[in-house]
Amino acid sequence: MASARVRSLYGRLPVGLQQIVVAVAGWRSYRNRFGPRFREILAELEASDRLGPEAVRDDQARRLREAVRHAAASVPFYRERFRAEGLDPARIHNLDDLRQLPVLDKETVRQRAAELVSEAIPERQRVTGHSSGTTGTALPLVYTREGLAWEYAASGRQRGWWGLSLGDRFAAFGGQMVVPFEQKTPPFWRYDRSRKRVLFSLYHMTPANLEHYARELARPGYRFWQGYPSAIALVCGWIREHGFSLGAAAPRAIFTSSESLLDAQRAAITGATGAPVADRYAHSELAVSVSQCPEGRYHVDTEFGVVEIDAHEETDDQVRGEVIATGFANRAMPLLRYRTGDVATLEKRALCPCGRARPVLSRIDGRIEDYIVTPDGRRIGRMDHIFKDALEVKEAQIYQPSQGRIVVRFVPRADFDETVRRRLEQEFRGRLGDEIEIGWERVDAIPRQPNGKFRAVVSDLDVAKLVRSR
Repeated sequence: MASARVRSLYGRLPVGLQQIVVAVAGWRSYRNRFGPRFREILAELEASDRLGPEAVRDDQARRLREAVRHAAASVPFYRERFRAEGLDPARIHNLDDLRQLPVLDKETVRQRAAELVSEAIPERQRVTGHSSGTTGTALPLVYTREGLAWEYAASGRQRGWWGLSLGDRFAAFGGQMVVPFEQKTPPFWRYDRSRKRVLFSLYHMTPANLEHYARELARPGYRFWQGYPSAIALVCGWIREHGFSLGAAAPRAIFTSSESLLDAQRAAITGATGAPVADRYAHSELAVSVSQCPEGRYHVDTEFGVVEIDAHEETDDQVRGEVIATGFANRAMPLLRYRTGDVATLEKRALCPCGRARPVLSRIDGRIEDYIVTPDGRRIGRMDHIFKDALEVKEAQIYQPSQGRIVVRFVPRADFDETVRRRLEQEFRGRLGDEIEIGWERVDAIPRQPNGKFRAVVSDLDVAKLVRSR
């Protein structure tokens, strides 16, 4: 993240010079992510996209063996862990064998980050970074450029399913501070020439400014949109509310990531643009990659890593619980059996109509912290569908200050009234019961995290502890 001094200097530059700064930063980003290895990796992913089930399992097992051996040989933390557990890395051949290794939690990564860096990767080849810190202190991370190339190649393969490629111009809605906060007039976006993307500011999306965003997006040339679903849904809400037409400029597809995609957001985006929404689940730690296909299923990118589910609920057909991830891509800081804090549902016997043979997640349910905990101890996730058809509400967020109370923060539209509120409360009661107290708070906007991300649930409870102590 840029220092306050750098941001202050950037903010005093005229827009033309800011564009140059963005272009230079974009070129550096392009170099790290789209170097010579990127196209090789993308070709490799495209070639393996249609492998049969047995070939997918064999390929994943081979990559797992390589990742385990690399970690055990070159990462101090894993050398110690294998020795302490009495495990021979040469005897880990597949996922069943991997489960002998203890789970790695975020706090351990935070405290022992230096010991998790591979000694086989020279310092000059390391790229430093950090996680977003949405639910706590950010994790210090180290990458290789090849690891970053894997991340963007996985995203590139998904774009290819919609006939899109690296050279297409697109609209990006991320957390970059590209427009000074003090700026009051458009343009609220900057052009990154190296990556052919227009970076739209998430920090200027006031009701009065959304028309400027919509009119810019209606200009020809944006082949697709990409970014935080909450930001894209805000613009799309304005488009629907005002009957604005994108016309021929409507995107071919919209790719969402970095936040849980809520049902109401998907409906708003599709309704405004007519474009399919393709979600992707990944994170800064580069331990997991899951891509939604044109049939709407989430496929584990098995070339990228292994996904396990720590079961909270299980039937003969599926298992729902916390995602445990083992990544293959990032050799600088490999994470084996890493507890992500995210919740997903894995289908046990699903065959996707798209024909891809990789494991299927029926949905990404969100973070552990996205649970509501009822007075009788039930843990309820994915409450966003309550608002899917509530067009009278622009945005909503659930705040849980205690186990016996929630507060629904909502941004109303002009037609919101007491009848709508009672209808929504009945929906909540049908899921949470009558013991919990429900408060309602009208707000002008739902506050974002400092990184621009939106949280559907904000809880003062230690939900992770409650869930794991079930």
